[in-house]
Amino acid sequence: MGATLLGSIGVLGLGAGALLWILSRDAPLPRGAQLAGYSLAGVRPSTLRNYLQNLQVILAEQPVIVEQAPNRPTRLKDWGIELDVATTQQAVLEAWARIPLWERVFGTPHLQIQPQWATIPELFQTQLNEFRYLERPPQDARVRFANGQVQIIPEQLGWTLAPDESLRNLLDALQALPAAHTAFPLAMRTTRPRITSEQLRTITGVIASYTTRFPGYQVQRNTNIRLAALALDGRVLLPGERLSYNQAVGKRTLKQGFRPAPVIVRGEKRLGIGGGICQVSSTLFNAALLGDLKIVRRVNHSIPVDYVPLGRDATVSDTGIDFVIENPFDHPIALSTELGRSSLTIRILGAPQPGRRVALKTERSLLPSPPVELVPHPNLPEGKQRVLKKGSPGFRVVLWREVYQDGVLVKRERVATSTYRAQPRVIAVGTKPTPADTESSDTDIRP
Repeated sequence: MGATLLGSIGVLGLGAGALLWILSRDAPLPRGAQLAGYSLAGVRPSTLRNYLQNLQVILAEQPVIVEQAPNRPTRLKDWGIELDVATTQQAVLEAWARIPLWERVFGTPHLQIQPQWATIPELFQTQLNEFRYLERPPQDARVRFANGQVQIIPEQLGWTLAPDESLRNLLDALQALPAAHTAFPLAMRTTRPRITSEQLRTITGVIASYTTRFPGYQVQRNTNIRLAALALDGRVLLPGERLSYNQAVGKRTLKQGFRPAPVIVRGEKRLGIGGGICQVSSTLFNAALLGDLKIVRRVNHSIPVDYVPLGRDATVSDTGIDFVIENPFDHPIALSTELGRSSLTIRILGAPQPGRRVALKTERSLLPSPPVELVPHPNLPEGKQRVLKKGSPGFRVVLWREVYQDGVLVKRERVATSTYRAQPRVIAVGTKPTPADTESSDTDIRP
């Protein structure tokens, strides 16, 4: 009898336990259950997914404010972030399952669960790009030559947006939900400049300079000279670095401020955008020669120019003709340009070497002159001639550079060979017929 009673009690206990387990399996979540501040009280496990899907729609519209730009509100969905329903549901159920059975049924358990988020990297990056204006590029240290002194202008650090860190900041800010809005800071990375003041401390003076002159009244041409000179001013070349004149000056267009002025094209002068900038490249060429810089690329004009000696000009064009120099020293150098009303001076700044001197020498030879061109002229009387072009001889010029140290020749190099084609003498020959003399006689006719 006793055994039967005990057996019955055991069966009843097992049945009651099973009933409690079944009842607690889909029991409403208690008041102490929260999802990042959102109450889950009364939500049953069987209806949890629907609850989370509705919450996902609400959170998609959550206002988001970037702390650096508080006047540009966005929404959470704009950033490609949404509540991950499946993983959040699993996190809630696992947390609920860890609560003991009797506490779930008779107690007041507390649950604090963080939502799980899904991100769409492409959308986040697209939204982040809207704030690129907050970035600041680094500024290299620069060199300025003023009042006969070298001045070093310090560098400035830059900032660039950091996507991964910014995403973490936003996700961290979402832990404060619910809130009227979510504010978070965009993460910025410091970017260092390429050239620092410390690197330029060896630039203490002028190692070479050269000056060319031009008519002050040629306004269009002088505008082009000024723009090209400003583009070169303060340029720094670290050891082994090269400077491309075309890259430094940029495209010669009206939009960039360049004006029409005479240019030399295949031996003829005509108007072209940017005319005059070859005087700047030629001035730089001579300064680089005297500064013992390496001449990487240089092309002479097709005909002589009047602002530098023969064989010491350097032409450039937007079509690919470039002038390139290189810093051969183990210390930085810098360019300084100074523009007067009718003169241009370019200085090479660096570490002057006492007792060092550079001399430039040329060897010139005449080329065969082309024959005189006779051109028929229909408006010039027969037998008359008129010189249309005076012409000029052609030259072949070899340029040498000699470097002396304390009066002793330490280097002699052939820098360039220039060929200037002869310009033919063009003479107009008259072909217009001379009117024939008409005989005239006076006859007295009387009746």
